[in-house]
Amino acid sequence: MHWADVVAEKLLEQKNEHIISSGITPSGPIHLGSMREILTADAIVKAINDKGGKAKLIYIADNADPLRKVYPFLDKEKYEKYVGRPLAEIPGPDGEGSYDEYFLEPFFDALKQVGVHPKVVNNYNQYKQGKYNDCIKILLDNKDNVRNILETVSGRQLPKNWFPWTFKNNDGALCDGKLVDYNWPYVSFENKKGEIVKNNLTEGDGKLPWRLDWPTKWKTLGVTFEAFGKDHATKGGSFDTGRKIVSDVLDSSIPHHIVYEWINLKGKGAMHSSTGLAISANEMLTMVPPEVIRWLIMQPQPNRHIDFDPGLGLLNSVDKYDKIEQEYKMKNLEENSSRAFELSQIGDFSTESKPVSYRHLVTLTQSKGSIEKVMEAFLKIGEIEEFNTEDIARLGTRMECIKGWLDNYAPESVKFEIQEEPPKNNYSPHEIELMKHLNSKLDSIEWKSQSLHDSFYDLQEEYNIPAKEYFKVMYNILLNKDRGPRLGFFLASMEREFVLDRLRHYQ
Repeated sequence: MHWADVVAEKLLEQKNEHIISSGITPSGPIHLGSMREILTADAIVKAINDKGGKAKLIYIADNADPLRKVYPFLDKEKYEKYVGRPLAEIPGPDGEGSYDEYFLEPFFDALKQVGVHPKVVNNYNQYKQGKYNDCIKILLDNKDNVRNILETVSGRQLPKNWFPWTFKNNDGALCDGKLVDYNWPYVSFENKKGEIVKNNLTEGDGKLPWRLDWPTKWKTLGVTFEAFGKDHATKGGSFDTGRKIVSDVLDSSIPHHIVYEWINLKGKGAMHSSTGLAISANEMLTMVPPEVIRWLIMQPQPNRHIDFDPGLGLLNSVDKYDKIEQEYKMKNLEENSSRAFELSQIGDFSTESKPVSYRHLVTLTQSKGSIEKVMEAFLKIGEIEEFNTEDIARLGTRMECIKGWLDNYAPESVKFEIQEEPPKNNYSPHEIELMKHLNSKLDSIEWKSQSLHDSFYDLQEEYNIPAKEYFKVMYNILLNKDRGPRLGFFLASMEREFVLDRLRHYQ
């Protein structure tokens, strides 16, 4: 049974309706690694609803959190003064709107593309609108008990004058301070300059520390399940303290959970927005079909890390997905893989869609350019007999992804450009002889992918010359490169006379 269905069944044993939560602090570009969290949550929502339950997905934008430092992708001179300020109160890097919106809006656009439509909870507004007031008052009135839980569970000693609130200073920055007075809903503290500052807790002057903020959201929003990264799941970590706080102090239920592993960028380590080591979710969707992104998350167990290679590995991933699709249509998949494929779909899946090889599409996108010419080539080669509306839409989406991939992460080995004029190379007598062999052979065979592919090995047998020498010559005269796409298909997509004229040019 797929992991999402296992979780769904456990949740439905307790009750029929569930709030599934996900969230992030929008401190930088929201990347594929973060996408794993919300796609994991979305899979469980789908599984619950598929089984007759009622589940809702919420996404909490933790924009009340402060800018912790000037990250590598920010202008130091511009943002130094904003360190410590809530993300919702900082201008965006483009000068338009707020900092949190700058990073959240493209992420929400990406979510729509992968078929995720959560209810968005603006955490900054939650504080400003007093949504957490009841929990805040309980926590502050029971600060000794809260302190004892945090110290006992985490094993860390809190400062002597610790108070369960992150104060807001005169300059708008969130800070620690020395408590002077607390009388709900006001708290006064002394800042580092010795100034006395007063906060109104009901109006969002400051916020709860993370270990108290998290269980407060569970209780207030009615969260019954949440997926989160392994950093929160360490012994004595924020989940361990949160579950104790929510049950013992806030008198509410502990949400069920699942812990997910990181997505690693091949050769560089785990993705992190703050370090700039990441590919944003929005950027990813310019290179990978959305259903493939979902499948990359749905296929493995959440507790297994994913190594993502945006280069040739991306091409291999799409190939694997397409193979799974065909196996699914033929009902040859085992249960877990079949369910992972179903959870990867965006909207209704049609078994009538006709597959085209992604590698072949990479070739034609470069050699033909427009979707009309690409379709014409597939029809000419005989790989597809006709295209329906759905096929055309899918082809267009995939071509755009291929163009984005070629522009950004594709290795040079897969890039090429057909040389409209014969390359000015000095070929040896031996290479000229190979061209004569090729000209004679290609002039007489059926102009089909397999026949063209086989012809190179026929020449190898006939002249006792390695087929790779013939391949190299052909790539050189057509692309001015030693290597290129799979030659049988590539030649079949071209006009015979163009290829033969090019061979004759050098003889």
